Amino acid sequence: MTGVAVESAVDAERTVRTRPQPGSSFTGTRQLVWLALRMDRFRVAMWMLGLVGLMVVSASSIVALYTTPEELDGYARTVRGNAALIVQAGPGYGLGDPTLGAVVMNETAQWLFIAVAVMSVFMVVRHTRTEEETERAELVRAAPVGRHAALASAMIATLIVNAMIAAGNIVALVAFGLPLAGSLAFGASMVGVGMVFAGVAAVTAQVASGSRTALAGGGVAVGVAFVLRAIGDVGDGRLSWLSSIGWAQSIRAYADERWWVLALPVVATSALVYAARALQDHRDYGSGLVAVRTGRPEATAQLSTALGLAVRLQRGALIGWAVGLGLLAFFYGLVADQAEQILDDNPDMADFFAQLGMGSVTDAFMSTAMLIMALFATGFTVSSVLRLRSEELAGRVDPVLAAAVSRRRWAGGHLAVALVGSVVLALVCGVSMGLGAAIVLGDVGRIGELTAAGLVMVPAMWVLAGVTMVLHGLRPQWSVAAWLVVAWAFVASMLGGVLDLPQWLSDLSPFEHVPALPAASMAWTPLVVLTAIACGMIVAGLVALDRRDMA
Repeated sequence: MTGVAVESAVDAERTVRTRPQPGSSFTGTRQLVWLALRMDRFRVAMWMLGLVGLMVVSASSIVALYTTPEELDGYARTVRGNAALIVQAGPGYGLGDPTLGAVVMNETAQWLFIAVAVMSVFMVVRHTRTEEETERAELVRAAPVGRHAALASAMIATLIVNAMIAAGNIVALVAFGLPLAGSLAFGASMVGVGMVFAGVAAVTAQVASGSRTALAGGGVAVGVAFVLRAIGDVGDGRLSWLSSIGWAQSIRAYADERWWVLALPVVATSALVYAARALQDHRDYGSGLVAVRTGRPEATAQLSTALGLAVRLQRGALIGWAVGLGLLAFFYGLVADQAEQILDDNPDMADFFAQLGMGSVTDAFMSTAMLIMALFATGFTVSSVLRLRSEELAGRVDPVLAAAVSRRRWAGGHLAVALVGSVVLALVCGVSMGLGAAIVLGDVGRIGELTAAGLVMVPAMWVLAGVTMVLHGLRPQWSVAAWLVVAWAFVASMLGGVLDLPQWLSDLSPFEHVPALPAASMAWTPLVVLTAIACGMIVAGLVALDRRDMA
């Protein structure tokens, strides 16, 4: 008995030694940080290449383009004080006595801030809510990992990536001869914007029960920040202080930097992270504070079809996109009358528009604004098609295909939502912008003009839906590369002139072939060609989907 007792005591001691001991709620954070960076190494590389590369080509183009004080003064006269351009570029700090650094910031900072914000939202949601939703987090939690370790690791990994991107931009700016202080200020502002929206995503990941809802919440926050900044900059500037994008610009890189503004994103991020931790303590693991609404005991007739199921799954996202884009488009319409001030501030611009054959500067501004709205709306088009990938990876497609539903019918339902949803968003943007322009210009005809301007963007949006379908059909893990195509379309359309891109390179964007209504005349041929290309890609993607194994 004594030997048995001794052996039992030894076994108990071994059990105590090997059993995970209770620790901090942040136990395992360091390991999860490296895991997150390891999993996202390809995405991080693409984000760094895109954002740092954009700054490199932008700075090189601007340095080569504005070589004399007179050229800098001409740029400042065109931009400074014009509401139509302030909405898109920012308040123009430093353009009172313009320098190359101030011009670089005015041309690129706004879009880089938005890109970093979107990247941070995606990264935090992916490593928090998505991991719980796909149940991969359960495997991690089976190890000695604290309750808050995943949240902390997501924030730390996002901070590291933001810092890397900021460091790359700082090196690029200094390499082009811009002052170190301004370069550091811009880098710090990028990190600040990214971490504020990472904090927002951390909160939405606790509130929402699904990753798509959490991402939508973060996207709404980015849109609200953009609108508040735009309204504030056009007005007296007060509303800009309610926007983290406004904070980033208020640091005034290359324009007598105000370092104290950096305290705002630090405080905001800390408060958001604290709120996210508190919310996590008050919810069940695997679910959000807002529980998923229980469905009916029996499915409706609508859900008996693949199309009906796709509509049900994506109707919330479509409504959210429509409301957000509609409000932004209406605001663009309200400032359309300010575009004419460009000619008052710089009469040389009249000759510029005359050479382009684009009519009035107001028409040119509204066509550019509609292009921006179409690029934003393409985010829904691509994400709607990518719903195929998320359904497949989560295993939810298996019960659907187990019934009398073919792969093509299943995919076709989501494609129909993406294609018809693109038309709906184009209509919403066109009508909303037309209403805003009609109010300030006193011309009801603007509603019809801008509605047509929105609808002509649809074939280009469908092409990107086709690209996404081809990538998903060939290999699901490739489909995320569709966002690179969207990013390129944005760069080619909005920054092609600044970057002095070759025409053949710009032509790779489908939006380059769309008639710029109302500034240009209508052209049906490119729309027919784009539609045919989109149809061909969609068919090719469906054929590829039939021939590969499901995940």
